[in-house]
Amino acid sequence: MTRSVRRSSSIAILGCGVLLMGAVANEPEGLGPIRGFSNARSGDEHALEEKFRAIPDPAHAESNLRHLTSEPHLAGTEASKRVAEWLRGQYQSYGFDAQIVSYSVWMAQPKEVSLELTSPQKQALATPEAGIPEDKDTFDKRAVMAFNAYVPSADVTAPVVYVNYGTQEDYRVLQSLGISVEGKIALARYGRCYRGIKTKLAEEHKAVGVVIYSDPEDDGYDAGDMFPRGPWRPMSGIQRGSVEYTQIYPGDPLTPGVAATPDAKRITPAEATNLSHIPTLPINPQDGAAILSKLDGPHVPRSWQGGLPFTYHVGAGAAVAHIRLVMDYQQRPIYDVIAKLHGTSDDEWVVLGNHHDAWVFGAVDPSSGTATMLEAARGLGDLVRSGWKPRRTIVMCEWDGEEEGLIGSTEWVEQNRAELQSKAVVYLNTDVGVAGPNLSASAVPSLKEFVRDATRSVPNPQSGETVYETWREHDARAEVEELGSARPTGQAEVSGEAPISALGAGSDFCPFLDFAGIPSADVGFVGDYGVYHSLYDDFYWMKKFGDPEFKYHAALAKVLGTMVLRLDEADVLPFDYGNYAGEISRAVQALQKRAGEQGINSSEVKPVVDAAGQLSESAAKLAHALQSGGGLAIDPVSQAKLNRDLASVDQALLAPEGLRGRTWYKHTIYAPGSYAGYSAEVLPGPSEALDRKDAAAFEVESKALAAALRRAAARLDEVTKLSGK
Repeated sequence: MTRSVRRSSSIAILGCGVLLMGAVANEPEGLGPIRGFSNARSGDEHALEEKFRAIPDPAHAESNLRHLTSEPHLAGTEASKRVAEWLRGQYQSYGFDAQIVSYSVWMAQPKEVSLELTSPQKQALATPEAGIPEDKDTFDKRAVMAFNAYVPSADVTAPVVYVNYGTQEDYRVLQSLGISVEGKIALARYGRCYRGIKTKLAEEHKAVGVVIYSDPEDDGYDAGDMFPRGPWRPMSGIQRGSVEYTQIYPGDPLTPGVAATPDAKRITPAEATNLSHIPTLPINPQDGAAILSKLDGPHVPRSWQGGLPFTYHVGAGAAVAHIRLVMDYQQRPIYDVIAKLHGTSDDEWVVLGNHHDAWVFGAVDPSSGTATMLEAARGLGDLVRSGWKPRRTIVMCEWDGEEEGLIGSTEWVEQNRAELQSKAVVYLNTDVGVAGPNLSASAVPSLKEFVRDATRSVPNPQSGETVYETWREHDARAEVEELGSARPTGQAEVSGEAPISALGAGSDFCPFLDFAGIPSADVGFVGDYGVYHSLYDDFYWMKKFGDPEFKYHAALAKVLGTMVLRLDEADVLPFDYGNYAGEISRAVQALQKRAGEQGINSSEVKPVVDAAGQLSESAAKLAHALQSGGGLAIDPVSQAKLNRDLASVDQALLAPEGLRGRTWYKHTIYAPGSYAGYSAEVLPGPSEALDRKDAAAFEVESKALAAALRRAAARLDEVTKLSGK
């Protein structure tokens, strides 16, 4: 049942997104108005969405996933090409103009990955994942051995030191204990930060190698029953993954900032700043236990004790390990699938994306998202066959090479940046599409209410409520269970609505937002998912634990399709810049406080504070202009310009010169944290300068931020002028 909305005879506005309230012709009973639509068209949009939402089907999604997980399909292999060719055919069958776009990327496949404990006694480690009798796919000999992408070939022997999660704080603790990793192998457990950060920090602290294991406390038996009895990582499960320093730049290491076409000018591997110089390899919990149980030295701080049944010690001492890696680096092809459903106007694009490559079978990551996108595409194709014509062009993208470092999306954005900046209105991403029943979302602030609105229109498959209502209720329960009445820092929602986090990194929205300034959002259903990046992330796991009836696959297809239709058909694109300006103002206030605590002169922060105030003022003026229906009755040319300007505000927030030390990243409001990886750093330039206590860098980055905020304010002022024509 769709959530009803109280009507009134007036026009209401939230931020800068038009929400037209009033009697609507042809409006289905119980449905309210839609953000960004005129009264005359809101009812027709409701009817179109209801027609679409009747199409996505669990059985179709299950069939898609069964095909996508029928063989391992690592990027750079023929299997990945076969998946791309199948996807192209599926999109073409739905009426899309689909093609494969290939790039030539410098990447490796493993020839030898070995780890041996040489002291106090010899023991061969790096044991492979065990087959599960009831899950035949786990015996597939085509599964790649467990390895970390973008590591060098190496042969090192050294004592081992346990570094907990391998974060900056963990190294500070080691220093306080008088323990150094210089000349040692760092043993880290997965969690808390991107694995590439673990390697980067170990390298900076002069370790000679890194071994990363999965601790049962984090995703194994401490969390619940292990696979195949439950959804959590078994003792033989290994988390593969890239250690490319994507926080410096993602994509092909040899073509930073330009597409990896065959004729591209390439730097040498030695010149690539996003590559590690020390070996890293992943191991399972049982091998982690074999090493940890041999360590001596001081016992660890209480918070470092994991879930294995013995006392952890830091080392170094008797435990010595030997790492040998032989990596086969070559120029290898990757295959993106770009499918377009052409609209009346090809000058505006609504872009969706997910990757199709997987470490092994990838039932959850990424194939649940791929299966879902196919169902959304099938529904849109059926609407076209019934006579509907998209207003804007819908572009659905299936990326290759995401697991190695966001490669397929990065190369395509780098190649098509100018066209995207002139045409793309939004990028919608899904990756881990379905791992359970709980919705999770991230977005730029201007799209948060848009995301919530779409989920208010989709029924939850297991209840009579909407997806939004169960999302908000689950979050409230989790808040009570885990934190009492408090929410983690950075997650608070001033509105009291379901939480939508900031976009950091780790998926394909990164090049769209951080490099090209395309406003982005990411959605998916999450749950108890302990087999991430392992052999066991397969169809059997999904059918038994993730989404046995595939109802949440169909629900996500309905959410994505609803978003697409609203972006495609909107009279005024549904951006909420009042919310965006508010979040920026709060972040600037926090920045000002931190700067004062470090003794930085208030005159250096004042231009940022003033620019944030200017942005808030411009957003308020625009809200007032749109409140009376501005932008809805203007001529088509002016309305197209208005929408183009609305969609380009994040481009105004780009710093052309990029962030200091990592110039590929250009967004001044959000970027992945340099030492966090997945999570977002807000106001990254000056914030990280404060982290480093670098006053000179703070001055430079603050000037760039203030200039970007003024550009964004000017863009909103231009929209305000257009709305009155």
